[in-house]
Amino acid sequence: MFPAEPLPDLASLPSDAVLTRRQMSALSGYTVQAFKKWAREGRGPAITPVEGRPRYRVADARAWLGAI
Repeated sequence: MFPAEPLPDLASLPSDAVLTRRQMSALSGYTVQAFKKWAREGRGPAITPVEGRPRYRVADARAWLGAI
């Protein structure tokens, strides 16, 4: 089990900050596995790779969360 990541306050983060899948999961209520599946299928929020790892820009997260 991984330690919990702090839940970010999207309103206070700059638009170009990035979030992990676990943070997106906590914010949205969807599982990390759902985000992995959506990435494979080309669905879900836009991914921005950072050092080879999937990340989600805060601007994209805000837009996606506002649309669901």
